[in-house]
Amino acid sequence: MRKLLKVIKAILIIIVVLVGLVYGIVFVCHKFLFKEQTATTPTIAPAQNNEFIFGIQGHSQPQTMDEYIALLAEQVKNYQRVAPTLWFNNALISRTLIVEALDSGKFWRITPNGEVSSLSRQEVLDRGIKRVVYAGGFSEFDGGMYLVVSDEYLHNVLLYQQYLHLGTYDPFITFVHEDFHGAEQGKWAKMKDIANTARNEFLENIPARAKRDLLQRQLLQAIATPGNKALILEALATYEDYKVQFPDDFKNSFFGDRIEGTAYYYELIASLYSAYPDKIKTKDDLNRALALLATRDDIYVTHGLVVEGYSVGGFACILLDRFEEDWQSRLMADAELTPIEMLRAHFATETIPAPRQLTSAELNAVGEVISASSEVIDGRARLFTMLYQLLF
Repeated sequence: MRKLLKVIKAILIIIVVLVGLVYGIVFVCHKFLFKEQTATTPTIAPAQNNEFIFGIQGHSQPQTMDEYIALLAEQVKNYQRVAPTLWFNNALISRTLIVEALDSGKFWRITPNGEVSSLSRQEVLDRGIKRVVYAGGFSEFDGGMYLVVSDEYLHNVLLYQQYLHLGTYDPFITFVHEDFHGAEQGKWAKMKDIANTARNEFLENIPARAKRDLLQRQLLQAIATPGNKALILEALATYEDYKVQFPDDFKNSFFGDRIEGTAYYYELIASLYSAYPDKIKTKDDLNRALALLATRDDIYVTHGLVVEGYSVGGFACILLDRFEEDWQSRLMADAELTPIEMLRAHFATETIPAPRQLTSAELNAVGEVISASSEVIDGRARLFTMLYQLLF
């Protein structure tokens, strides 16, 4: 019996030591080794012209969490007014938000018409909501979405200033983008034999990444210059050349271009209508706003096969809106379609020019951007921030 007690005691000591070690490692890494960069003033210029100013400089930014909840409620109310027009037979109508503040432990319910009420923790649990208690955490429930917000993130503009289409702290983007994945895309025709389910970004394939870099920039130029069909055809020439030169990369791009691209498109247009309601009221207003945003290739060009799909697919959706009214319903019904393929099909009878080939300087520039990326370091910082929030 004494031996058994000694063994149990030893096991308990080991467990306590290991738990303490985990807490200690997370604390030290978060506070000292992998600290997230922070800033309270913007480091990115807005997108602006005589009509619009997009970015955090275009809003009066909330300074407290109560002020932010009021702003989020206004964004939700603005969104629900236009949601039925944003997607064919849209499933994202009358969606409710449950918001948890990581710092204070407060809970709010935001109704589709923007009404805010407080909830207790037990009321949230009684709704069967899966809590994901770190900043940026989210989960879906029947009728809406649960989001976690944080004072620390609210005041760190580096985390959201690049979303010029929203211009504020960004949980609203999580709401519309992730809800589109869950509630809307779940009813589409199901894809089979999906490649790259591990979401490998294939950053080592610099020629392919550079080709997709060019494609993104050409699509942006076409959006920024409405009516210039030649720019669209140049982008499609690059796309066709990409398919020929990089068939394996192309095969692995399908999921990102279809699923993330359409969600990103929805995020862009929903955010513009919801965050800038005084300026963007009509489809013409939206198109002029998108044309301005498209001039910012410093913000809206990405590198990595899957994240490129957000832009390639999303930008193609914007262009499809100019030419076809029923593209959304057709894409939903056909699991083999992507927005960029649909754009190519729309111009199937047009003469596609010879593709522009990348120069050595352009290839090297993309390689340098990828090499200089701090994604690994930032990823560690974000990981230890999340663990710190969960444990402490």
